[in-house]
Amino acid sequence: MSFFRRRNTISINTSLTLAFGLLSFTVISLFLVFHFILSPMVNRAADDLGGLMHILTKSWVSLPNDKKTAFQSHLRDQHELFITDGDVPVSDVTITYPFIPRLERALHHHTGQALTIKQGVDEDRRFWIFIPHASQMVKIGFLHERLGPHPSKAVVGILIAGCLLIFITTIFLVHRITQPITALSKAVNLVGSGNLATKIPETGAKELVTVARNFNKMTREITLLISNRNILFGGISHDLRTPITRMQIALELIEGTENSSLIEGMQNDLAEMENLIKQALELIKGMSKQHAKEVGLNDVIADIVTNYQRENNKIEWKASQCGRCMIEVNALRRVLCNLLGNAFRYGGDKAVKLECKKSKDKLIIRVLDQGPGIPEDELEAVFQPFYRLDVSRNKQTGGSGLGLAIVRQLCDIHHWNVSLLGRGMGGLEARLEIPIIKAVKK
Repeated sequence: MSFFRRRNTISINTSLTLAFGLLSFTVISLFLVFHFILSPMVNRAADDLGGLMHILTKSWVSLPNDKKTAFQSHLRDQHELFITDGDVPVSDVTITYPFIPRLERALHHHTGQALTIKQGVDEDRRFWIFIPHASQMVKIGFLHERLGPHPSKAVVGILIAGCLLIFITTIFLVHRITQPITALSKAVNLVGSGNLATKIPETGAKELVTVARNFNKMTREITLLISNRNILFGGISHDLRTPITRMQIALELIEGTENSSLIEGMQNDLAEMENLIKQALELIKGMSKQHAKEVGLNDVIADIVTNYQRENNKIEWKASQCGRCMIEVNALRRVLCNLLGNAFRYGGDKAVKLECKKSKDKLIIRVLDQGPGIPEDELEAVFQPFYRLDVSRNKQTGGSGLGLAIVRQLCDIHHWNVSLLGRGMGGLEARLEIPIIKAVKK
């Protein structure tokens, strides 16, 4: 079953369906042809030959001896039949011929006697029938070529030709059917990877042209939607930041008055609004895929670690054998910074451990904290935008709810895999898996 599941493709399914249908049609056609055409033809040929042999037997017995030689020559030359009343060495037929049982039944019908066809000893290609008549034993022989129609050969020939035609037709039809579907599948994958400029040629059958036209229209609308969304968020960011900036300036001017606690609270709220806007814009920018370049991964991670250590964060990191690889550096920085930021936020004053190693054809980066962890049933939900474990949305117990959403979006865009795993000793493991892309030598 696993074999078929791994190969559950439109191409294979269509091929099997067509082959089964056409083969079934061929088998049914063979049965009908054999039953209604070939079998009656063979029976008629056997009956005609049996009737002829019965008449020849009577004619032979009634002929004068001086005319039998001429009669033998005539039968041999005109009908390829042999007749005699002399001794003929014979043996049983050892090979099955479909025509022989039919001829024996025809002879029984005409003569009223159960006769058995024998094979000549001296002539390998000659068969003999011994027909008793009027106290004489008449021997009539015929060549192998007179066995009549060959239904078995016809059936085998039709079956071989049918299988060949089925194979050619199936390959041709499957190619015609699956080629546009394969092109559409590739285009969908490209669009899903962020390549919104992907187009499908609007050619072929009417239905395929309609699908291609609608797909191209959809990509244009998505491109326009994303562009409008970026413009909208950019405008919102500008319009929000302007009054926020004015409020911050005004608060600085009145700082030191009797309501200093109220002013400090307002400043914190403004800082939180500024951070929320910044993260919302990062979420939008994550839709834009950057170009990969070859870098030393240890150097990139070491630079990030140094920045956190300057802020007095406890982080354990040792340079590993990750080496150099092709990667989108800015995207990697944003993903690691968000994961590390969460680890420091929820890990308290305990150290966060950062690891990087190679595993076959991918890089595995692990961020290990010693915080309270996340319930198993919510490990995937926290990647949703604005999702927070604290339903009260207390800013003291969590961030804006966009950090992990940004991480997941960046990973999806760049074909990375990010997951959260509980640690048996407590805490949380954030695992980032990055396929290794080798640099192309120019």
